[in-house]
Amino acid sequence: MKKKEKETPQEEGIKAKKSLGQNFLNSDGALDAIIKAGRVTKGDKVLEIGPGKGALTKRLLETGANVVAVEKDDRLIPILEDLFAKEINTKKLTLIHGDVLKFDPSLYGLKAKEYKLIANIPYYITGEITRKFLSGNFQPSLIVVLVQKEVAERITTSTQGSVKIKEGKESILSISVKAYGQPKYIQTVKAGSFFPPPKVDSAILLIDNISKKNFENIFKEQKFFDVVKTGFAHKRKTLSSNLKRFTTKEKLSEFGINQKERAENITLEQWLEIARNT
Repeated sequence: MKKKEKETPQEEGIKAKKSLGQNFLNSDGALDAIIKAGRVTKGDKVLEIGPGKGALTKRLLETGANVVAVEKDDRLIPILEDLFAKEINTKKLTLIHGDVLKFDPSLYGLKAKEYKLIANIPYYITGEITRKFLSGNFQPSLIVVLVQKEVAERITTSTQGSVKIKEGKESILSISVKAYGQPKYIQTVKAGSFFPPPKVDSAILLIDNISKKNFENIFKEQKFFDVVKTGFAHKRKTLSSNLKRFTTKEKLSEFGINQKERAENITLEQWLEIARNT
């Protein structure tokens, strides 16, 4: 008898919701790469956002990790409860029906730097998710997420001094991520690896060594982001023009910044220098 192929979400009557940014990952290779990038081992505490039908959840549990999964779609909760009944009963999996943007890690035993965030996240809230978990009081030790390929490329743009190591332009998101951790582009995941396939390719992004070492206190942190957002406020203007209320052209020159330079070409180190000396 021919073995029945695994049913897709559509075959089970569960169609992906565009409003929730759902694209179900069905690539074994990509799942393996995510687990490897997250260095997931037995006993790890892992937060998963949007488990969907549980493909990544299953892989995480197979490593021996303890998983807290937050799913917003009420249609998928019964499927997950049925699929992982044993793991839920033994408390290896804590399944939460809710919105991750309102989620409080501390209520579920997820202490700062003592858990990993690993997920196939809804792409339309990439910025909100990274901001919440990187700038919050309960930072994970590392983050591994699937994001749009272009976003991953932008975040991993890198410079060393005045030398461009990896081509690309900076953004508020890329500078924000680098202020808290070390981003690394793991690999491209083609659109066909998802159901339904998105319009663009994706990428696995690792954010490692997460901390707040660049900020002495919350006031320094707030000042830094105020400076960065002001610097990017008008993209067609030069940095010196955007930052008039913070600093002068002469001061920027002391930081090695050309007076005609734009925000997209400024390194994290230079942004930190501006914020600390204005």
